[in-house]
Amino acid sequence: MSSNFILVKDNVLSSKECNKLIKTYKKNLKSNKILDYFYNDIVIQEFNFLEKLEKLIKLYVKIYPEVNMTSSQWTLDTLRYKLFKKGQSFKNYHSEVSLTTPYRVLSVQIYLTSHKCGTEFYRDKQTIESKVGRVCIFPAYFTHTHKGQPDLKKERSIITGYYSFCQQGVNEISEF
Repeated sequence: MSSNFILVKDNVLSSKECNKLIKTYKKNLKSNKILDYFYNDIVIQEFNFLEKLEKLIKLYVKIYPEVNMTSSQWTLDTLRYKLFKKGQSFKNYHSEVSLTTPYRVLSVQIYLTSHKCGTEFYRDKQTIESKVGRVCIFPAYFTHTHKGQPDLKKERSIITGYYSFCQQGVNEISEF
């Protein structure tokens, strides 16, 4: 068992499933000019692979039970398809918690295409290579500061998701 709180599972989605997701979400992309990628927000209730994702989250909690030892409940609140053109990536080190996203608990990355690059974590210089059907789950906090590595030869497709604390009063435990 790894102590770095990063769970990587291969073949969660098949190549066929990944290609279907790319075909579905690559249409009508919006541009994030500041962060250098194209995206399409996914309606969580319409995402066909929620059951597979929830199974992985249960495995994550089994391996790292302390993630579930908070006074608040958390749930999947964001899914986004991202397309990085050749040479593009989220090149700066960052964590997924910020002033605008303070309630994130876990980050999920679903790799839809394979590359000799991926997600590089600052602390241990570990790189999770982008591989079709691979899912990576890790804490959203500064402890898992990371950046994307660009592929200079072809575009990359990924789905990112975030499990966040529920809004105050919504599914929240009010007494300890």
